[in-house]
Amino acid sequence: MEQKAFSGISTAPITPFDKGKLDLTSFHKLLNFQVKEGVKNFVLCSTTGENPTLTDQEMEEVCQSFQDFKSQNQPSQTNLQMILATGSFSTKASVEKTKKAKELGASAVLVVVPYYNKPPQKGLILHFEKTAGATSLPVILYNVPQRSACSLTVESIKTLSQIDNIIGIKEATGDISFMKKIKQDLDPDFLLLSGDDSTCTEFFNEGGHGAISAGANILAKELIQLFQTKPEERDALFEKYKVFFDELFKETNPIGIKQILHSEGLIRSQELREPLVYCHNPKLDESFKKLNKNLKA
Repeated sequence: MEQKAFSGISTAPITPFDKGKLDLTSFHKLLNFQVKEGVKNFVLCSTTGENPTLTDQEMEEVCQSFQDFKSQNQPSQTNLQMILATGSFSTKASVEKTKKAKELGASAVLVVVPYYNKPPQKGLILHFEKTAGATSLPVILYNVPQRSACSLTVESIKTLSQIDNIIGIKEATGDISFMKKIKQDLDPDFLLLSGDDSTCTEFFNEGGHGAISAGANILAKELIQLFQTKPEERDALFEKYKVFFDELFKETNPIGIKQILHSEGLIRSQELREPLVYCHNPKLDESFKKLNKNLKA
């Protein structure tokens, strides 16, 4: 079943830059680390990947780099899946990017709620209908009102779930009661993925099928373990990560993630694309060292 192929923990990797250009050497280094940590699904050019600042050519280069990484590695790694973020505030642009996704090697697409222009529910439904209609690939909705300034309702999600290739949603409101309403009203096979690392434990405990995670860039193995842990043991396990996550997302994602990946030698530069700028948080490095110490204890 398509939905099961995208359950569990997927990483939304950062897009490394160096002197204004893509740093694909660091990208391969990060992918190699992720595979060793147990990740099989990658959501490329997402919010964490600084999607709005990438040109179409750069997005294609990132996808090609991912395919090159697969072909250069052991046969056991050819099962890695690329989910490509193709959403935009423009329906026309979303349709065009989504049409291209299969050619670029994507196994599915992630389509965000249109941001900035705040369409009504009727417009949101039309946007996703047209975008899903542009591809035979599985489509995952992405609901993130803190960035998009509008949100899908449960009724709209239910309507969109009737479209054959819309298989699930990345739900990033952090509102577990909203997630429970979706689960209650939709088919049990409709994929529910957390998009908020800080509330993922509750999300899993309420029957969520996994997460598309920014924090997995550095804590993939730990989040996979968290997802696979018995519900009654998850809260205690997550407590070990909580202080680190609080520091990681103190600044807008992916500022903190790039800092810690650079500190750990996984990327060459913590460079971001303007208007995002680097803001060093010394407490972040400290909390990561303490976390590693606690995990080894």
